Amino acid sequence: MIDSNLLKLATGLNSYGISVDGAGTADSQFFNTILTFIEDHKYASIINKNEKIKAVFVRLKDQHVLDDRIDKIIVDDPKWYFFTLVNYLSLIKERSASVVSDLARIHSSAVISSQGVIIEDDVIIEAGVVVLDDVLIKRGAVIRAGAVIGVNGFEHKRTSRGMLTVGHDGGVVIGEYAEVGPNCTVVKGFSYRNTIIGRDTKLDGLVHYAHGVQSGERCLIAASAMLAGNVTLGHDVWVGPGSAISNRLSLGDKAFVTIGAVVVRDVAAGEKVTGNFAIPHLKFIKNLMRSLK
Repeated sequence: MIDSNLLKLATGLNSYGISVDGAGTADSQFFNTILTFIEDHKYASIINKNEKIKAVFVRLKDQHVLDDRIDKIIVDDPKWYFFTLVNYLSLIKERSASVVSDLARIHSSAVISSQGVIIEDDVIIEAGVVVLDDVLIKRGAVIRAGAVIGVNGFEHKRTSRGMLTVGHDGGVVIGEYAEVGPNCTVVKGFSYRNTIIGRDTKLDGLVHYAHGVQSGERCLIAASAMLAGNVTLGHDVWVGPGSAISNRLSLGDKAFVTIGAVVVRDVAAGEKVTGNFAIPHLKFIKNLMRSLK
């Protein structure tokens, strides 16, 4: 629950045109960030160079690192104030009534949010599926039994007032003829970046597809794979069963991640990686053969 002082602050920020879409972290690439916060001085140069940023939550002792053109909102805990305000702005965000095509086939046990959902023609939604706010499911997509689409993601902040869970304000876009397998979790976008499953991309069962993951077309993501936040996949990528892709990585077109791999660096187009931590597949095999001698 937002306190009265922060509510007054939120009202006052209307002069900047602040909405949930205008609040972003200092290092985000969101082009329309107007309001942010700072705790670490290393982000000062990024903030100062971004002329769109008008106001910053900052401690009194740190305000000197920010340019004079920026309005300093002096608070004792910038992170808490910023993300509490983001939660509030997300809560009051206006959403249109959901629109579901008459040509979609939806099981009677599926739960579809009444707001912010668009389901196009020829979509199939099986038993026990849950589709939450801010989800677009395009023509011909299939959502298998038990999948949850648009759930809030794993984003928690340690603050002086305790642990703060941060709401997710972005959306989910499931492309034409894509498939989400049984019991998958597809997290809604966070801050500036929507979650996107590309056209004709297929997720097997029990895949965790975190906030801001974006895939190209015709990717195949096998059972129990985990893609952490803001991963970017090109076209025709293979992600093997039980593999884990760390956050903010890029996998180029036709990259291949083998079974159980733990990927902690970018994977180039056409590259095949194996192991924990994953390295080029042939190098992994040579190392394995050498160890067996």
